Amino acid sequence: MKKKIILISSIIFAIMLIPVILIIFAFGLTPQYDKSFYGGMAIKYDRLKNVSGRKVVIIGGSSLAFGLRSDLLEQELGMPVVNFGLYANLGTKYMLDVAEDYIDENDIVIIAPEQNSQALSLYFNAEAVWYSVDGKYEILGKIDNDNAGEMLGKFFKFVSGKFGYWKNKDKPNPDGVYNVKSFNAYGDIEYSRPHNVMKDGYDIGTHISFDKAVIDGGFIDYVNAYGARAAKHGAKTYFMFSPMNEKALSETSDDGEILEYYNYLVDRLDITVVGNPKSHVLDSDWFYDTNFHLNDAGAVYYTALLAQEIKAELNIFSPVAIDVPDKPHAPEDEGTSGTISADLEEAAKVFNLSGVEITTNGEEVIFRGEWTIDGLTEFGKTLQEIVIPDTLAGVAVTKIASGAFAGNTTVTKITLGSNIAAIGEYTFDGCTALLGVYVTSHNPEQFQVSDNIFYGADNCYMYVPQEDYIEYKFSYTWSFLDRVRPIRTY
Repeated sequence: MKKKIILISSIIFAIMLIPVILIIFAFGLTPQYDKSFYGGMAIKYDRLKNVSGRKVVIIGGSSLAFGLRSDLLEQELGMPVVNFGLYANLGTKYMLDVAEDYIDENDIVIIAPEQNSQALSLYFNAEAVWYSVDGKYEILGKIDNDNAGEMLGKFFKFVSGKFGYWKNKDKPNPDGVYNVKSFNAYGDIEYSRPHNVMKDGYDIGTHISFDKAVIDGGFIDYVNAYGARAAKHGAKTYFMFSPMNEKALSETSDDGEILEYYNYLVDRLDITVVGNPKSHVLDSDWFYDTNFHLNDAGAVYYTALLAQEIKAELNIFSPVAIDVPDKPHAPEDEGTSGTISADLEEAAKVFNLSGVEITTNGEEVIFRGEWTIDGLTEFGKTLQEIVIPDTLAGVAVTKIASGAFAGNTTVTKITLGSNIAAIGEYTFDGCTALLGVYVTSHNPEQFQVSDNIFYGADNCYMYVPQEDYIEYKFSYTWSFLDRVRPIRTY
């Protein structure tokens, strides 16, 4: 009996130790997510916390990180600017809540989320929030109590992941623009972005809509209450618009719908709506790698636009002195010499193809553009396994159009070529037999996917090369997907 009591006591003691061990691992280990894009939160938080005097706080998502030149806006407004936009995957509510304690008398608060349903809602991603506070745990005290349960629910996953990276000495440290090194002291992205790098100038997986359903009623109520609380501190809150890629507008987003949406916001929001959404719909040449991220010249252009709108609202009558550069253009496609080869003829039996202009110059065949998979032929629809080639006639296969495989109930496995860089919306809708989409690309940042990629394919997972799994998991364009799994390179 005594041994049994000792055993039970030991088990209870061990169970009680588990939360203690988890807390030690969470807060005692060196930060593991601070080199990722999430690490930008610490930079933005420190600036918000340390700026003194009257200031402008601009709150939103990554369109602000990529779209603001805080130094130029400061010169125009004559007061410090805090760029408090990081990543829509965290949730606009999180950014609002963290900023609130640092809003002071006479401050100007601008809420400028991206024009999509995630950013214009009370969406809160607890797992992503844990990544963003790693090593900066005082931020936890700024999170709304309503989200405490979600944070607790993701705590174990955060700790186990952090311990694994620490143990293997393999913490996320992405290459390129999505490393924390890309942020300057303002919290602006300072990584070189000379021109638009998207296929056809926009991300086919993320269309922009001005349907009133895009903005959640609960979000409107939250913003109204937020503005009222800021007013009690003597601050003034405004709603403004993010930059939006004109090429990405949905088919219904004409001038009439945009005006109706604008009037809807003016009617429902208690805070002042500044600017016209139409003026924030910009030519694709100003953008970089998403429909909301601007290139270097685009950031200057957007900052000048914001300065003009803010100064008009604040009755600052001096003209905007920002020198806006010329609109940059992506390098022209000079074409590739080739032949109408056997691989192209075989692929045409399976796929409906577009995107490439084929011309002849005597005996020479010139290919301009890159291949897009628009859909499957009748023969292609009978295949259980589909392999998308890297190239056809020496020309890269880079895109899969929206709905390209929709409704196919036969295919079980799709292997993507290594040059695939964009998959459109609802591509696998209705693919009820599809179990896996296998990715061969080793560069997630070249690869755009939409958040509805699994819509209508409930049994499907995306499999990425095992050696690149961490890169995919913490990629800006992939980290919001929850059905991505590693697989050994084949």
